[in-house]
Amino acid sequence: MSMSESRSSFHPFVSIIIPVYKGEDFMAEAIDSALAQTYPNFEVVVVNDGSTDGGATERVALSYGDKIRYFSKPNGGVATALNMAIAQMKGEYASWLSHDDLYTPEKLERQVRFLETLPVA
Repeated sequence: MSMSESRSSFHPFVSIIIPVYKGEDFMAEAIDSALAQTYPNFEVVVVNDGSTDGGATERVALSYGDKIRYFSKPNGGVATALNMAIAQMKGEYASWLSHDDLYTPEKLERQVRFLETLPVA
């Protein structure tokens, strides 16, 4: 695509990645905010970084069924959870959502719209 071509149909697949450790208290709200995006072309990847909460974090994640992709690993810190999510993601772009944070519904839509304004290399 040349710089002069329109990118109005630019809809890259975006992976929202959520690394989590002991996230049972807030993770559902984070996942709900991710799933409520107005941008249609995305996935949610949750990586449990070895939570020691009796399975509570895993139960929350698994309650979403096939609405998310869930992975679990031994505890190694947020960087290792992010690395696993990046290795597993299917998107062209990654968007990091902390398990105790929220996205506004238009977050991805606004970010992709901004990407459309950038020149194509």
